[in-house]
Amino acid sequence: MRAAAKHTKGFTLIELLVVIAIISILASILFPVFARARAKGRQAACISNLYQITLALNMYAQDADEIYPPGPGWFDAVFPYTRNRQIMFCPDRKDRAPGYGMNWRGDGLAIGTFWDPAVKVLIGDVRPEFLGITSVGYDHSPGEWWINRPGDPPDPSDGTTDNSWRGTLRGTSAPERHNDGTVYGFADGHVKWAREMQLDNDISWNPSTPSE
Repeated sequence: MRAAAKHTKGFTLIELLVVIAIISILASILFPVFARARAKGRQAACISNLYQITLALNMYAQDADEIYPPGPGWFDAVFPYTRNRQIMFCPDRKDRAPGYGMNWRGDGLAIGTFWDPAVKVLIGDVRPEFLGITSVGYDHSPGEWWINRPGDPPDPSDGTTDNSWRGTLRGTSAPERHNDGTVYGFADGHVKWAREMQLDNDISWNPSTPSE
């Protein structure tokens, strides 16, 4: 007696389409979550970089009669305290070039000049054109590693015809490459992420302006 033939039932076309649709829905939900998680990781790396740089700036000041390094060349001045050039590279800068600048109003000043160090920006993310750097190398002009450098002209598009906006982000714009925000290091040593509008004021940038 012959054994009964076994028939294996396969998936129908409708079942395959249902499975594909479910996978597509899950992918559309999960991929943005994964992208945000990666962005958060790069933001955390940037915060770590700026924390080390801010710490190095304050260590330099402690060894230099509580005077911060001069703006031109500050990155070389802090190198003996970091021994790490890679921390000058923002992980979210697309061209993989250095991406941090010092507040030009704070360079070469005494620590005691800062009215409230906890609210005074010392260093932060900078737009590529502000650094004058277009490659991974250190091809730069000596005085261009700034945030809001003093040579920037007023921006008519913002309605500014004088220099009253200097010391803010108005007319210059922060890169906001970390989840629609920017990372900053403050004179007291702490580092945080903030939106541009949160720091668009003279209190954050001018060391001698009293806090409200």
